[in-house]
Amino acid sequence: MKDLALFTRQLAAMLRGGLPLVESLNQLEQVFPHKGYKRAAGELGLGLTLGYGFSQQLVNFSRLFPVFYRAVAQIGETGDSLLPALDTLAEYYSDREKIKNRLLRIMFYPLLLIGVALGSGIIALWYVVPGFSSLYGVLGTEIPAATRLVFTAAKAVTPTRLLAAAIILAALLGTAVWLFAKRVQWRTLAKVPLAGTLYCYWFCKVTAMIASAGHTLEQALSMAAAVSRRGPAPAALTAIREGSSLYSALEGSPGVLRSFVAQGERTGELPVALTKAAEYYGQRLEESMDNFQRLLEPLSVLIVGGMVAAMLLVLMLPVLQLARVF
Repeated sequence: MKDLALFTRQLAAMLRGGLPLVESLNQLEQVFPHKGYKRAAGELGLGLTLGYGFSQQLVNFSRLFPVFYRAVAQIGETGDSLLPALDTLAEYYSDREKIKNRLLRIMFYPLLLIGVALGSGIIALWYVVPGFSSLYGVLGTEIPAATRLVFTAAKAVTPTRLLAAAIILAALLGTAVWLFAKRVQWRTLAKVPLAGTLYCYWFCKVTAMIASAGHTLEQALSMAAAVSRRGPAPAALTAIREGSSLYSALEGSPGVLRSFVAQGERTGELPVALTKAAEYYGQRLEESMDNFQRLLEPLSVLIVGGMVAAMLLVLMLPVLQLARVF
């Protein structure tokens, strides 16, 4: 995604500087660092000299240029506004890369902490718990039920069984997530704080960018639907084609989003209103990610601390019972 944004931004900068499209692509073929985009630039430039369209050729590089990219480029080329379309694409993919990297940074520490704790717990089951079991057997002390359960788990958890359980658990979690993403409706998703804000942001951002470039609302909603199929765009696109207003089509969406749309439809400046809505949801998205990070990090520490404390308490219960006896 980072290379795609850079490729698009450099191509738009060359076109803005007055270079023809063919020469711009030839320049990118010479200097662009990514080998795939370097080769694509050369073949795209050659195709243009043979009479093929720019967007027409992008389908030959579907791994490098996603469906949304190809669709926006086609709209821009058809409407003689390729440069605004490239600016739109560069901004969109840059924002997407920033949000993805931010979410990865938020998730990295908690996942690392929990992963290390789970790994340490498994090693303890294999190498530490058997030692406690032997020690308590020599002492002849009564072993509580919770401690016996841990000793039984230590004998039962072998590397093969653990791997099989991990694969089954991953498959079950993956299936559950897939079913949720497949069947969840926008009305439900809109109520999820971070996810709802993110989908509203992309809806406003993409729709505003496409509509501001001079394209129809239907085309803008088609592009927004291609970006987020779980967001409000698909249902809104269907309603618009049936003759509804965008305000009515967004029934079930957050009230703030509909307020911006109502204002834009009333003043006749819907792209401007959607741009303001995108700025609003961009700020809300930053706040949501900050709140998510502030909640997730102490929660992960609490979970790991609870796991360690529970393990130590269970293993030390027989010792505490011996201390009471003596």
